[in-house]
Amino acid sequence: MSDQPEAKRVSRLLSGFRAEWREIGGLGRIAVVGLGVAAILTVVMGFTITGSARSNLLDARADLIANEVRTMPNLELHDQPGSQAFEVFDAAAHHGLMGSETERVKVWAEDGRIVYSDATELIGGQFQLSPLAVAAFGGDVATQISDLEDPAHAGERAHGRLIEVYVPVLAPDGSVRMVVEVEQRLDSLNAAMGNINRNVWSSIGAGVIVLAVFLGALSAAVARGINQRRRQAESLVGALFQAQEEERRSIVGSLHDDVGQPLYRLLYGLEGSRAKLDDEDPVAEELENLEEIVRQVDATLRGQLDSLYQGLAADAGLATALRDLATTTESESDLGVHIDIAGEPGALSAVGRTALFRAAQEGVVNVRKHAAADNLWVSLHNEDDRVLVEVSDDGVGYGGIAHLGLTTTRERLQALGGGLEVRRRRRGGSVLTAWLSAEPPA
Repeated sequence: MSDQPEAKRVSRLLSGFRAEWREIGGLGRIAVVGLGVAAILTVVMGFTITGSARSNLLDARADLIANEVRTMPNLELHDQPGSQAFEVFDAAAHHGLMGSETERVKVWAEDGRIVYSDATELIGGQFQLSPLAVAAFGGDVATQISDLEDPAHAGERAHGRLIEVYVPVLAPDGSVRMVVEVEQRLDSLNAAMGNINRNVWSSIGAGVIVLAVFLGALSAAVARGINQRRRQAESLVGALFQAQEEERRSIVGSLHDDVGQPLYRLLYGLEGSRAKLDDEDPVAEELENLEEIVRQVDATLRGQLDSLYQGLAADAGLATALRDLATTTESESDLGVHIDIAGEPGALSAVGRTALFRAAQEGVVNVRKHAAADNLWVSLHNEDDRVLVEVSDDGVGYGGIAHLGLTTTRERLQALGGGLEVRRRRRGGSVLTAWLSAEPPA
């Protein structure tokens, strides 16, 4: 039970989002999608820039180390600790390579033997060359940030991840005779990358904010213009509907008072005159025929008044008006009429109720005229934030031609922010769907 309020809240949020999404219009949706794409591209660009900056910093560090290695004195693979050449190289390594960031310096022979290291206990040890060392023996300066998992770096693991730079040392004939490895801490690199990341993401964030503000202002301006034009259209349509309904009321009153009542007086007069004559009198027979004609005219007039009154009833309640329409249709035709109307839908103005009723009326008239159907269904329900009226049948199906009645009905609903759709049913026949957005409560 506790999940139901949460589900309703999520449903309301989704309905609100869909309503806002429709409200901002096509240009507004393009702006929102453009902002999303721009945000994604800027994030990708941010990671690309920072990744490229990290790679360039590593390359720059490797170039500095490689330039320093090329200025160092020669060391032969057979030189041993204590020899003059070894001590000169050791002094140069401590002076040029060892510093606040360097943790270890090694010189590798191609067979995996360490011929020099500032940690003398490593000298003479033999290990399998790492892939970067192999690449350096191929003539390339190789760099990576290493986790020091291989046995040759067991002594440096306490320092965490380190930068490994492998620099080939060339023989006079151009071949690689040994490789110098320099291992450095990440402190300065991380500090530099922190500054770069802050600058890059601050710039990107500021750009996205400016873009969002600009697109938001543009979307708001467009939405205001659209809403203003829609309100103007609704006002004009509302005024038109109001004038039509006033005229309809006037016609109903006039037909009832000025035509209906005289018809009854005429009927009563004919009946009274015939009563004064003998049944065999030819005049009595003629009067009876005239009475039947008057009754037929009266029935036709009553039907028209019922149709007109249903439209007026939409002002008071759409559900009631649709039930009356279904009842009248069933009594006047051979159709089996089925209604699915639980109650009055979400808030609609009198103009909106009348517009949806007119759409239902148009659908029913088309079914009676063209569908050759046995059954007719009329339904009224809410869907998200919309009020929908549907008229469906099991006849021959919609032919795809929008006649004047459908066209004007659709234009009227569109002017009020709604719409109308007619399509074929899968099980045969057609369905007319008319909708308007439910108005928010005052």
